[in-house]
Amino acid sequence: MDAKDAFHCTSALLRDYLERFDMCTSRGPLRALGNLVSGILWTGSVQLTNAARLLADTPLRLAHEADRLSLQLENRHWDHREWMAAVLQSLADQVQPDDLIPIDGTDLAKPYARRMQWQCTVQDASRPYKPLVQGYWCFGSYAWKPTAEMLHSLILRPWSQNAPGFVSENDCIDRWFWSIHQALGDKGIWLMDRGFDRPEIFTSLLRFQKRWIVRIRDNRTLIGPQGQCKPAIQWALEALATRPERGLAVTLPVRLPPERVRQAPEAPPLWLVVPTYGYGQGKEERWLLLTRGLIGNHVGPRQIRHDYVLRWRAEDARRFFGQIWHFEKFLTRSFLALERMLTCVTLASGFITLLQEHEPDICNWLENSVLRIPQDDEPQIRAYRIARGLPILAGSAKEVYSMTVNA
Repeated sequence: MDAKDAFHCTSALLRDYLERFDMCTSRGPLRALGNLVSGILWTGSVQLTNAARLLADTPLRLAHEADRLSLQLENRHWDHREWMAAVLQSLADQVQPDDLIPIDGTDLAKPYARRMQWQCTVQDASRPYKPLVQGYWCFGSYAWKPTAEMLHSLILRPWSQNAPGFVSENDCIDRWFWSIHQALGDKGIWLMDRGFDRPEIFTSLLRFQKRWIVRIRDNRTLIGPQGQCKPAIQWALEALATRPERGLAVTLPVRLPPERVRQAPEAPPLWLVVPTYGYGQGKEERWLLLTRGLIGNHVGPRQIRHDYVLRWRAEDARRFFGQIWHFEKFLTRSFLALERMLTCVTLASGFITLLQEHEPDICNWLENSVLRIPQDDEPQIRAYRIARGLPILAGSAKEVYSMTVNA
């Protein structure tokens, strides 16, 4: 296999992938979004100018294509909700029953932006001391296949408290939880950090999600086996002193107080999982993991600890999008365009997973022949290496800049 053959085979697979969503049409917003997905994959960037280079061979044509993509991306006359639902369902179809679903939030910091629509104040976690800057918040849900080591995004949704109709962050999360549940059904194990330890979010989880792991705060009130209410850390210390150890952890059946967390009268059984070891510099901290649907269903404390550690794949996904595709360097002023651009990023990540599943020979060839990275600098997740190799493959084939999505 040479670069030309690999490029043509990958291009054909990408064209078939986009045709599922009618994104290879001759005109309109869907065609522009298809161009953007191609640009993300072949140029490694979400910027519209780079996507336009796939379609233009002169500076004048380049300016025209960039303007066309910008106008279609923020087209207010097109309702994109059906398209976004189809994208989410297609990505959810790739998820297996026991795959892990890390869920986390992040920021899209734009410290020097002044004219972006509905921008708000966010904490820039990428800079020292995490200063407050202008930007947007972003909710992300990802799918990680532990057996195949495949990572892709399910949804990326921006939000701003300055947007019209905004109620609260909890209201947004509840709607996005419901969308994910509608697409996944009972597939996957949801993983969340302490930022999701809130009564409103537990209400949503208890209402429709059967399997999840949430790390809770030390002061979260829980009801123990005897009906007493105590902080979670107190229950954890008592369990460590009295309960038998299994898999370097102890377990305790607990419930959430109904006066604080709305739930059905027949509330599902919950378990508090506490590892026997601590961590931290200069002080001992413990994970306090509240779980549902796992203990007693062929899953033990050791597996729960292992699954929760893989919640960091959400952090890996953010680095993936940030370092490989530079998705934080978007230059759109419209909030509507930002929503559509982030959905294109999820589509691109889904194509990387599709490529790994259906074209393993191309993936192996990309890693061995195109990507000659020193072993110390090699990304650990294979999707990183494939995403990094596609722009190199496009340059090697010397055809990407003359190719159009219509071909």
